[in-house]
Amino acid sequence: MKKLKLLFSLGACLLCAWIPMSAHHSFQAEYDDQKPITLTGTVTKVSPDNPHGWIYLDVKNDKGRIIGWALELPPPNVLRRNGFDTSVYEAMEEAHEEITVTAFLAKDGAKHAWAAGLTRSDGKTVITLGGLPPQPFSAKPNGDRKVKQ
Repeated sequence: MKKLKLLFSLGACLLCAWIPMSAHHSFQAEYDDQKPITLTGTVTKVSPDNPHGWIYLDVKNDKGRIIGWALELPPPNVLRRNGFDTSVYEAMEEAHEEITVTAFLAKDGAKHAWAAGLTRSDGKTVITLGGLPPQPFSAKPNGDRKVKQ
């Protein structure tokens, strides 16, 4: 009976650990690293949730129509390490600050993207959000990758 309880408890623990991990998605699954975009718009809301937060922007298109964009952020600990703490996003949201975000478009064509970098309205404060790939994930390495002595 003890073994059965132990096995049941172990199984329940593994199931509880697996469920959150299965819900997480990868950058490559949802976003296209070949389609960078720069958006300038007014912050309507910032939600620094776990595992990923969101910035909501109202962006004028070339016809003057306002389009709502949702920009996914890295996890809160990455944001804090890069200077994007509670005081920064609260100030941006309260002031409806105009910001410029470098992002990667969603593969499904929806108006959401992965926020890779952010420049505040003063033009000087650049917050690197830690999501910009150094090169496209689909790029093939050229030549021999061995270190030459």
